[in-house]
Amino acid sequence: MKKIIYIISIACFICSCASVKVAVPEAFSQEATSMKVKGLNGWMFNQQLSFGTYVTSTVKRGWDFTGNSQFTRFSLKPEDIVLSAFNIYSDKASVKQRNRFQYTIQDARLVAEVFAQEKFSEKQIVYKTNLAWLDNLTKTQQWDYAFNATIVPLNFNKGDAWSLVMVNQYDGKAPVKEMGYVTNGKEKVEIRGLYLSKIVSRSGKEQKVLGGPILTGYELRWDDGVVGVIDLMDNQIWLANNLEASEKIILSAVSSAIMLKRMQDVEQDKDRLSDR
Repeated sequence: MKKIIYIISIACFICSCASVKVAVPEAFSQEATSMKVKGLNGWMFNQQLSFGTYVTSTVKRGWDFTGNSQFTRFSLKPEDIVLSAFNIYSDKASVKQRNRFQYTIQDARLVAEVFAQEKFSEKQIVYKTNLAWLDNLTKTQQWDYAFNATIVPLNFNKGDAWSLVMVNQYDGKAPVKEMGYVTNGKEKVEIRGLYLSKIVSRSGKEQKVLGGPILTGYELRWDDGVVGVIDLMDNQIWLANNLEASEKIILSAVSSAIMLKRMQDVEQDKDRLSDR
């Protein structure tokens, strides 16, 4: 319930604003090309992406796995004793999700293959209200999310495979921990999340985003310089013009794989913000 209310609040807030755009560095945008990604929306059967001169094969997805378990939680904490006086009890619950996919991506000359998988696990406390007019409420205690992909050049730089790793963790106490990079063992590209915390309304007034920053995209940094931007708000990929063709197709593979993830924000706004 809280998640639904939060999403509606964000949607209403965004609709009241003039525009929502990913912050693309000006110096980078002048030396880069933006490409609209087609194929992300609509019917997902035989899904195929295309942007600029790049096109993927049909994305082959494995069976999505989802596991849930829930059992009674016994607690002598004062707050739980008080809740029980109002006929509110709690359970422990765990959720696990896993899926994988693969495809090839190519331009006019170069071809690379992508094998990807993502895993998510979450531990929750479910508060059972036993009230017809109020649904059960959940509180996240911990989550772990990992996205991994292997990018294999097929007709160039053979044997020079790249590994993509993105990790997102939360333990209920410390801030969310994030890490992302792609490497071939010699070179490394850092992946940084881009978040929207403030927005300008139609009246020109700057306002904070309700509920805290929301994920809008990712920035790709090579040797501490921006070489790519993944815009999740407008489904666009930006790549620096001065990259070699072999570098561009690797970064295109990285960008398309990230856009094809099932879980873009790992539902991190669901309970992280509800406790504030």
